[in-house]
Amino acid sequence: MCHYIVTSLKDKVGTIILNDPEKRNALSKAMASELCQALESYRFNPDVRVVVLRGAGGYFSAGGDITSMKKRVDCYARGLRPETQTKENMAGFNRLILAIRQIEKPVVSWIEGACAGGGLSIAMASDFSIADESCKMTFAFVNVGLAPDMGSSLMLMRRVGPARATDLFMTGRRFTGGEAARLDIITQAVPAGDLEQTVNALAAKLAAGPAVSYREIKGAVNRILYPDLYQCMAMESDYVDRLTHTADHAEAVYAFLEKRAPRFSGT
Repeated sequence: MCHYIVTSLKDKVGTIILNDPEKRNALSKAMASELCQALESYRFNPDVRVVVLRGAGGYFSAGGDITSMKKRVDCYARGLRPETQTKENMAGFNRLILAIRQIEKPVVSWIEGACAGGGLSIAMASDFSIADESCKMTFAFVNVGLAPDMGSSLMLMRRVGPARATDLFMTGRRFTGGEAARLDIITQAVPAGDLEQTVNALAAKLAAGPAVSYREIKGAVNRILYPDLYQCMAMESDYVDRLTHTADHAEAVYAFLEKRAPRFSGT
């Protein structure tokens, strides 16, 4: 039984809804696992020709679960070992990105409200990502004292180049869905009132199209653009693991929850 996602199938379109609206669909280990299971189920279901990912409650995903981060930081502060280690958690999130790339069917991300951190990794891993042009986005990793993960280092740099990627990663600044489309971070941005119609029209077109062609096109993209995606995620896991033990990460998490500016020490 799924607790963090909702699935449905209609007219050969399999929809997966990230369903933790109280946390703006923040990515937890459990949610990532359920998403992987749903994608695997759709991968081998001949009745599914296209997959749509969206979030409940008017938000796509706020990225990492700050509650889980605080639990881990508190454990380290007391000299205890967390229930799961950072690399173990990262493996689950990385499997999600690989599942999106490995399913031999088009994946469409329907992005509204807010999309941050790992939520943007999901959007970039999708074959199509369509957003409300006023949607608020950020690569928020630095804002919690961490660094890019879930393949975003590779995917963003190959979209916008190293200078722009460094800007977005190091400043953690917010940008809109409209700017994301202009920078080629996502496929398209449309007015909020047109988002549902635009996604549904694309999904219907893809569902009626040549599935064998889509399979080979996606395979070519993977071989040409992302042959080193797995190695990139392994590298990211190493430095995220190191960063989770730093004072700056702990300070960023506590400051976020206390709604104050962090006071970084550089340690």
